Amino acid sequence: KVRWLIDLPEAGNSTPVVWGDRVFFPRPVTAANKRALICVDRRTGEEQWRRGVVYEEEESTHKTNPYCSPSPATDGERVIAWFGSAGLICWDFDGRELWRRDLGRQEHIWGYGSSPILHRDLCILNFGPGNREFLIAVDKATGETRWKVDALDDSTERDLSGPENDGNANDFQSDKPRRERLRGSWNTPILVQIDERFELAVALPRRVSAFDPSTGERLWTCGGGAPLAYASLMESDGMLVVLGGYRGASFAVRAGGRGDVTETHRLWHKPKDSGWLGTGVAHEGAIYVCDMGGVLHSIDVQTGDILWKSRSARGGTWSSITQTASGLMYLLSKSGTTIVFRPDREEFKRIAENELNEPTNASVVVAGREAFIRTDKALWCFASPANSSPPTR
Repeated sequence: KVRWLIDLPEAGNSTPVVWGDRVFFPRPVTAANKRALICVDRRTGEEQWRRGVVYEEEESTHKTNPYCSPSPATDGERVIAWFGSAGLICWDFDGRELWRRDLGRQEHIWGYGSSPILHRDLCILNFGPGNREFLIAVDKATGETRWKVDALDDSTERDLSGPENDGNANDFQSDKPRRERLRGSWNTPILVQIDERFELAVALPRRVSAFDPSTGERLWTCGGGAPLAYASLMESDGMLVVLGGYRGASFAVRAGGRGDVTETHRLWHKPKDSGWLGTGVAHEGAIYVCDMGGVLHSIDVQTGDILWKSRSARGGTWSSITQTASGLMYLLSKSGTTIVFRPDREEFKRIAENELNEPTNASVVVAGREAFIRTDKALWCFASPANSSPPTR
C-alpha cells in the first residue's frame, strides 16, 4: 500500500510536516554546503519547490545527527525552519522567502535538534545546546524579536542539580569540553494550558522551566533533572513528565506554580533512570514511551511506577511515539520497523508490525488515511486504498 516514495541521497533525522495537500521536510545537501527545505505534493510526491541557505563555515555535529534534524513549523500560510548556525527562515506556501534571521552560531559536538513551534502570532525556538543557549520568540510574520531569555544558567544548574552532578560543581563549571559533552537541551518546548492562560514549558539541563509565551517571563523552575535533556515534556492533566537521557534523572511536576517549585510541585523523582531520547505520549494517566534500547514502557504519571514494559523496537529507537485520533499509537524503530499498538495500562497490546528495512531516526506521521515515514534513504507515503501499489525505484 505504498502510494509514493522519494529517494533521498543523504540521511536526515527530521520528521515531515503535513498541511493540506503539502508535505514539508528539511534535508542537508552536504556537497553544496546547503541546508534545504523541500515541499512536495501530498497526493503524488512530486516536488513543488525547494529552498534553502548555503552555509560554508564548519559546523560541528555527530554522524548520527545530520544537519537539518529539526522539523519545520507551519500554520497553513507560512512554513518556518531552523538550520542551526545557518539561521531561522520563513517561506510562504509558494516558496517565496518572507524573512530570515541570523541567530548566531550554534556549537555542540552533537549538533542541534529542537524544532520551532508556533503560538498565536509568535514563532518560538529553544536555541542550543552549547555556549549560547536561549529561548527566543519572533513575530511569525516579520521575524522581529518579541522576547529572548538566556537559558544558560550555571548557578541554577548547580543549585538544582542534585546527586547526579557527582558533587563536583567546579568540574561542571570549568571543564568546558566535558561540560559540552555531558549537558544540553535538544527538546522542543510544549504549551500547557492552565485555566485561561498558557505556559511554555521546556526541559533544560538539570531542570524544567516554564515561561509566559507572550512575554518570556520565567514563571517557575523545578530542579532535579538530567544534564542531558533529549525528550520533550509529556503533559497529562496539568502534570508534566520529563525523562532524562543516558541514565539521568526523571521526574514529574505540576504546572501552574511560581518560583522554585522543586519542593512544592514535584510529584516523584528518580535520580537514575533508563536512557530516554524519543518523546512518549500521555494517555489516561499513563505515559507510553520507548527507551533507546527498544523497550516500550507504560509509566504511571502520578507515581512514576512502571505499569509494564515490553521489548518491542528491535535494534532500539530514537523516535517519538505518534498517537492518532482513533487512539492507536505508532512507534518506529531504528531499523525501520513500525509497531502499532493500543494504549492499555495492564498490558502491551500489539496491533500490527511492518518492516521497511531502512535505518531511520524520524517519527511516524499519520494524516487522515495516510502515513508518512522518513528513513535515511527515502520519504515514504502509505495509503489505505487496497489498489495502491509499490512504485519502482
